[in-house]
Amino acid sequence: MGKPALFPQPATHRGRLAPCTIPAVLPEHWTTPLDELDAPRRQLRRDAAIRLVQMATGRSRRSAALYLGIPLGSLPSATVTISPWQKEPGNAVAYQNALHRVAETAIAEGDPRGASAR
Repeated sequence: MGKPALFPQPATHRGRLAPCTIPAVLPEHWTTPLDELDAPRRQLRRDAAIRLVQMATGRSRRSAALYLGIPLGSLPSATVTISPWQKEPGNAVAYQNALHRVAETAIAEGDPRGASAR
């Protein structure tokens, strides 16, 4: 489904997914598609939150992280961990598919924090 989930993440859900509904720490039930992947869980979830904002807005990775309140100092370690994993056969496509499933859940449920807007 679409291009591999390497950098940059395209704005595939602009107008459908509201960035203000995406928390920096994704709810457990949103992450089921990510948990099916054989990847570092914590880093993948943080990366997925950033990518969801990118999918909703087209922002850069840095800008999406700042939007979520994720410290920029943590980005290099996640990138160092996730990028090699994505380059293994089949992982980028599997991650992209999982991200789309998480995005569809986020669209269906809205803001898990009950907030109206950021």
